[in-house]
Amino acid sequence: MSQENVELIRSGYEAFNRGDIDGVVTALAAPDCEFITAGRLPGVEDVYRGPEGFRRFVSFFWETFDDAQVEVHELIDAGDQLLATVTNHGRGKQSGADVHWTTWNVWTIRDGKVVRGQAFTSREEALEGAGLSE
Repeated sequence: MSQENVELIRSGYEAFNRGDIDGVVTALAAPDCEFITAGRLPGVEDVYRGPEGFRRFVSFFWETFDDAQVEVHELIDAGDQLLATVTNHGRGKQSGADVHWTTWNVWTIRDGKVVRGQAFTSREEALEGAGLSE
């Protein structure tokens, strides 16, 4: 397992959990990065490009939810990719409803930065997206 890649992604999630949006973007985003969402949340774009796009994506959570947190369940190294299984938690600022949902994120890493991230709604899709099998 590439410990550097694991630590990179872990540090990004830790920064998110502190509400440190700049820290997330600085830790993870390559200048040419893109993040493809799983398309599950209203108001979320399908694709975010570049560090500023990634900042918009991360900021969405803190603008929409109180106590936004990401619980990391597993990180699986796949060479230049890493599969992260996470549960997102928050309380809707408008509704006050506690929500949580699990996503499987495949992160592609080059030269110590994320060049591509993609969220999936199932483990099987994510494993296929990362070129892995069960």
